[in-house]
Amino acid sequence: MIAAAGNETTTRLIGWTGKVLADHPEQRRALVENPSLVSGAIEEILRFEAPSPVQARYVMRDVEYYGVTVPAGSAMLLLNGSANRDDRKFGDGDRFDIHRRFDNHLSFGHGIHFCLGAALARLEGRIALEEVLRRFPEWEVDWDNAVRARTSTVRGWERLPVHTA
Repeated sequence: MIAAAGNETTTRLIGWTGKVLADHPEQRRALVENPSLVSGAIEEILRFEAPSPVQARYVMRDVEYYGVTVPAGSAMLLLNGSANRDDRKFGDGDRFDIHRRFDNHLSFGHGIHFCLGAALARLEGRIALEEVLRRFPEWEVDWDNAVRARTSTVRGWERLPVHTA
C-alpha cells in the first residue's frame, strides 16, 4: 500500500507540476529567478491539482453534518480536491498562485488519516522541480501527444510530453 500510494501520487504530482507551470509561464519564470519559492509552489500545486482528489471512508457511528444524519455503515466520499478550492478557506481558490499563503490544504488528508508519506512526497516534488527548472527553465506541453491517466483513485497524466526552449 505505502509503495504503491507514494509512487503513484508523487508521479502525478510531478506531472501536474509540468502542466500547471506550462499554463502559468510567468510564475514558472519567478521560480527560475527565485528558487526559494519552490517549496511554496509545490504546496500550491498540491492544493490546486490534488493528485488524489477523493477519499472514501466508512462511517463507524451515526454522525450529523449540517443537519443531516449519516448512519453508521454508510460510505462517505470526501472531495478534498474540491475543498482545496473552497473560497472560504482559499481566497479566489480557482486561481493558481505560487505566492499564496495558507496554513494547510487537504491533499494529504487530515487527522488520523493524514498521509504517512507527506514529507517524502513534498521533498520529492521539490527536488524534481528544482532539477527540472535548473535544466529546462522553459517548456510547452505537447498537447497532441499528452494522455490523461484513467484510474479510479488518482488523477494526472499517463504521458505529458513537453517541448523545451
